[in-house]
Amino acid sequence: MDENPITHPGVPEEVYHTMGKKTFWIFFLERAHAAFILLLLTIVLFVIQQQSFLASIPVANIATYVALATVVCLALFVAAFLITFLVAWLIYTNYKFCLGDDSLKIKKGILNKEEVAIPYRQIQDVDIRRDISFQMLGLSRIVILTAGHDDEKPGNDESEGELPALDKDLAEWMQAELLKRANIQKVTEQAATT
Repeated sequence: MDENPITHPGVPEEVYHTMGKKTFWIFFLERAHAAFILLLLTIVLFVIQQQSFLASIPVANIATYVALATVVCLALFVAAFLITFLVAWLIYTNYKFCLGDDSLKIKKGILNKEEVAIPYRQIQDVDIRRDISFQMLGLSRIVILTAGHDDEKPGNDESEGELPALDKDLAEWMQAELLKRANIQKVTEQAATT
């Protein structure tokens, strides 16, 4: 028998948030390389198919083969585009965060679900990173560094938590809020120990 069910009035309801519609497009563009290569190949084959020099090539039915290759590439492009769109949508809808009472919680994953809880008291720094594409789209990446995180190793880009793409204003608010909550918990813990 469940002694503390989810609907119990003593259990706080934590609200998980998605990261905004622009984040979906970032997830899509990060995975759409194959679809765009197939689109480019389809365009090149379509242009070659329209050229008159194909008739002068001494291979029988070359124009038919080029037309068939164009249709196959177009079909592969459509399939790759739809699969990429679906995967990006699933990643987007399953990547959520919640500012809980004592920790930031991040849920992610499609098949392998992962939930990370980062206690505010362990947060050492919250970095906002914006490359050129993020600046153009008005987005920011939040990287959360925690106590015990080895920031000294060269090439170590691992962090305890990351919110991959948030609106610029939301990212700045999240940075300030996380640092404020981290400082409040540190002060409260220090006061409790004295």
